[in-house]
Amino acid sequence: MISTRLRIAVAGFGPFPGVPKNPSGEIVRAIAKMRRLPTAGIALDTAIFPTAYGLADAELERLIAKKPGAIVLFGVAGRAKHIRVETVARNRASILHPDHTRFTPADRRLAAEGAEHLRVRGPAMRMRAAIRNAGVKAELSRDAGSYLCNAVFYRALAATAELKPAPLTFFIHVPPSDSNFSMGMLIRAGAAAVWTAASEAARVRAVPHRDG
Repeated sequence: MISTRLRIAVAGFGPFPGVPKNPSGEIVRAIAKMRRLPTAGIALDTAIFPTAYGLADAELERLIAKKPGAIVLFGVAGRAKHIRVETVARNRASILHPDHTRFTPADRRLAAEGAEHLRVRGPAMRMRAAIRNAGVKAELSRDAGSYLCNAVFYRALAATAELKPAPLTFFIHVPPSDSNFSMGMLIRAGAAAVWTAASEAARVRAVPHRDG
C-alpha cells in the first residue's frame, strides 16, 4: 500500500500503417481496468496516443499537466524478440516513414536546440527485473528507433526535465502479440512495469532529490 495518493501516467499507441491492432494500446486499456493499482493508492491517468506527431504531443502534454510521479510509455516493436526497456531517447526523427495521418517530419531532429540524447529517468535494471519476474523475457535497449516511440520518449523526458521533482519516465517496447507472446503475457508484463514505476516514484517522494 502506498501511503499517500500517487499519480502515474500510462500511455500506449493506437494503430498505424502495417499495425492495425497495436498491443501497446491494449496493454493500457487492460491496466486502466485493474483494481489493484487504485486500491493501493495509485491514481492512473491513461491515454492511447494517435500515431501522429502533433496529436501524440498534445496527449502527452495533457498527461504531464496532471503532474504524475512517474510516466510509463508503451510502444510496439515489430521485430522485437523480447520486451525492451529503453534507456536512451535520441533527438532524431525518420523522414522516410509517415505517421498515421501520412505526415512525415521535414527535419531529422526532433528539437533544433535539444540534446543529442536523453537517458531514461528511473532504474531501468529494476524495471527489467520486474518484467522478468512476471515471467516475460526482457532486456535493456539503447535504440528506441526513429519513429513515434522515440519521439514521444524524447519529448516526455525533455518536457519534464525541469520539474521539481521530475517524474520518473520509462519507455517499454513490446513485441507483437503472437504465439510467442500472448496478449495475456504482454499485459502481465505491462502491469509489472507500472507497479514498479509507482513503487520507485513513491520511494523518490520519500527521499527528496533522489531520481532513481
